[in-house]
Amino acid sequence: MRLADSKYVDQVIEFIDYDFGIFYFFDDIIVSEMHEGITFNWKCAEKVIADAKRILGEDCRPHYISNRINEYYTVSQDWLKFFNNRYFLKSFSVITPHPSGMMNLIFERMFYRRRIFQVTSLHDAFQHIYELQEEV
Repeated sequence: MRLADSKYVDQVIEFIDYDFGIFYFFDDIIVSEMHEGITFNWKCAEKVIADAKRILGEDCRPHYISNRINEYYTVSQDWLKFFNNRYFLKSFSVITPHPSGMMNLIFERMFYRRRIFQVTSLHDAFQHIYELQEEV
């Protein structure tokens, strides 16, 4: 399900449709929906990080949901650049119905230093974040 078709769309502060995908910004959450067939790399990530800082604040540490509704590719080792630049996420959730999404996830787990939560729907991803927020 696309975020635009979900009950969560009313909570979006801002969304940006980049040439590589649509990113939805909430108070403390970013949801991505990449376009079909693209390769998401560090250059793409830098654009999103700059906009996240503008929208959510310079020191933001959002929860991130990757809503993998389309098949695309990631440069998994670019997570090292993310961490080397001292960027952090509160949590990282992945919704992946496609086989290529599973392959991306396997490689990302090799480079992403924290836990990646695999969920089956937007609802599950948001529920997981709400539960994490209650624990704090």
